Order: sequence, then structure tokens, then C-alpha cells
Amino acid sequence: MKKNLIPLFILAIVMVILTACPYASQVPIDTPSVKVQNPLLGKWIKAGDESNANPNYFVITKNDDFKYKIIKNEYNSYDSAYKETIYISHISKIDNLEFMNMQQDGTGDFYLYKIVLGQNEFSLFEVTDNIDEKFTASPDLKAFIKKNMNLSFFYNKDEEKYTRSN
Repeated sequence: MKKNLIPLFILAIVMVILTACPYASQVPIDTPSVKVQNPLLGKWIKAGDESNANPNYFVITKNDDFKYKIIKNEYNSYDSAYKETIYISHISKIDNLEFMNMQQDGTGDFYLYKIVLGQNEFSLFEVTDNIDEKFTASPDLKAFIKKNMNLSFFYNKDEEKYTRSN
């Protein structure tokens, strides 16, 4: 029995190592100053999951005039239940691009994503965690992003696309 578990354990470790995570920053790109955009509010299902009986999805609501409350719902087939993760987020604009500054439970590090909002859909691009620089001031982080945001390797390869659910 133990011999059967060893390959599974090794596979799990490899999957964790190969799974990309967004860059985590101690500071946001800037203070919340972009008003909440109503087209972003609602329930969003991960593209490709629409036909699943239990799709992964986000519910985005207004937390205040400048911040969103985002509830990420991921289905766990082992428990036959959804796991909720709550984020408080705000959008920062740099030139013509928009970035989400997401904090789990509204505390701790900020996870950074480029967001592209379309007609009843949006795409998230994780800012790569391969960045070695650490920032203690938002203006320095913002300047770094502005310098590198148009480079393809600045983002992890996987784009996450979500479509509006009624």
C-alpha cells in the first residue's frame, strides 16, 4: 500500500512546483482610486467549465466605491462541496492597462493580475512570480510594472478566461 502512495506523493510535489502562482507584493500598485466598474460585478464561470455540473466560478460584488469583494468558488469532488476563498481587490491603471490588486481576506500580500474586460467576459493574466525584486513602496512597484508590463514573459503563460453567468 505504501509503495502505491509514493508515486502519487511525488506527482503531487511536482504538480505544486510546476503550478505557477501570481507575484505577491507587500504593497499594492497604488491606493484604490479607480471606481468600481459595474460591468465587472456578477457571477463569472471559468471558460470551459460552463457545461460541468459543478463549475469553478467567481462572484464579484462592490465592497465600497473603489474596492471589490471577490468570492472564488472551487468545487472539491472529494468533499462534494465548494470551497470559498474571499479576496478584497481594487483596480490600478497604468497607461492603457488595468491590474487587479487582490488580497486574500483583505489582509497580507497583494496578488497582481492584469485584467482585460470584454463584452460579458474577462481574462486574467498572472504577473509572474519569477520576479526577484521586492518592493516596500507602491510608486517603486508601479514604476517597475510600467517598465515591464508589455513584455510577454512578465506574465505566467496561462490566461484564465471567465464568462458572465446569468
